[in-house]
Amino acid sequence: SGTSLDGIDVAIVDIARGVSTLAFHTTPYPDSVRKALLGISNANTHTREIARLHFLLGELYARAIRETCRLKRVPLASIELIGCHGQTIYHEGTPAPVLGRRIASTLQIGEPSVSAQRLGIPVVADFRPRDIAAGGTGAPLVPFVDYRLFRHPRRGRVALNIGGIANITAIPPGAAPSEVLAFDTGPGNMVIDALAATASGGKLTYDRNG
Repeated sequence: SGTSLDGIDVAIVDIARGVSTLAFHTTPYPDSVRKALLGISNANTHTREIARLHFLLGELYARAIRETCRLKRVPLASIELIGCHGQTIYHEGTPAPVLGRRIASTLQIGEPSVSAQRLGIPVVADFRPRDIAAGGTGAPLVPFVDYRLFRHPRRGRVALNIGGIANITAIPPGAAPSEVLAFDTGPGNMVIDALAATASGGKLTYDRNG
């Protein structure tokens, strides 16, 4: 789930020979969960609330994976590894002064140990923190996958990801990983969601089914 906080997206992917998406399903967040997450996202809150939601999301992620496997008829036992980004509640990719030092930081919740315990499958997490620890800005994260999927020896390509915050990846022909250019471009679904929400009042028309 990203900044739109609309639900948990589960993709079941086979990467043994290339990349093949076997199934995809979105489990919407209950309104109460969405409201609670907004209440701790870059907001004044209590560590108790963060801790509770951290573990609750681990449970919800595990349940969403089980639901996807059941609905799409993919045996849970066939899943070898889970990659879980978690829910970002604070992100500051540019270093800020902290007690005499300059520190970049980010915080995602959704305890991977809970999901791993419930499903009996290893869970890999903390993608943004590792990127920041390695000297990156922690966002966007999708460029390396874009590079692996869309790099072409003779054609340059640009991939646009309209997430809550939109970002692009520019991949020159025959590019090495260090030659890929990627950056956030500004609000995406955050604005689209807000505009679409006004449609019920007759102020805006939009293509309801995409």
